[in-house]
Amino acid sequence: MPPGDPEGDALRSTTHLTVADAEGTIVTYTFTIESTGGNGIVVPRWGFLLNNELTDFDINKLDHPNSPDGGKRPRSSIAPTIVLRDGVPVIATGTPGGSTIITTVLQILLERFDLGKSLPEAIAAPRAAQRNGATTQAEPAFIASPEGQELASTFGHKFVTPSLDPPTNGEIGAATGIEFLEGGDMLAAAEPVRRGGGSAQVVSP
Repeated sequence: MPPGDPEGDALRSTTHLTVADAEGTIVTYTFTIESTGGNGIVVPRWGFLLNNELTDFDINKLDHPNSPDGGKRPRSSIAPTIVLRDGVPVIATGTPGGSTIITTVLQILLERFDLGKSLPEAIAAPRAAQRNGATTQAEPAFIASPEGQELASTFGHKFVTPSLDPPTNGEIGAATGIEFLEGGDMLAAAEPVRRGGGSAQVVSP
């Protein structure tokens, strides 16, 4: 995406972390300043940038349901997720990635629960992102996969690769996650390659 493109800025300015402790506290946190430099305001004495989430409003039509107005919250693709089974946490996960966040989280859950991959395998798997458009964004590895080939040949999907220039380098997302195992154990996983790879650790006091 070209410099100055709002979605490209979001890909440079969003981070995700997933944290849990032995007491059962779980945080899955996707945070963004929305565009490079946020809104350009640094909080005095604290030193952090305020975000620019106003770019998530539709500013082209003032009568649009997502137009900026008092008391409104803009639409957002941020989707930090905690999966429970009978009230017990199973997986916590999330990712940066602008408009591809929702599809990335969904694919991780499908890979883990429906296709039987481990959480690290699900996070590392090739991705695609369809947003009800004529084309589907997809990583080269997904396009070359048997599933990608079948979607193209049998169902007529037309794939486009995300920008091969920074910040995406043709990549979709960069997730982290924790799976809660029997006996109180935890499996921490992070993106192994995309955006230079992430970090996942389990620390025992």
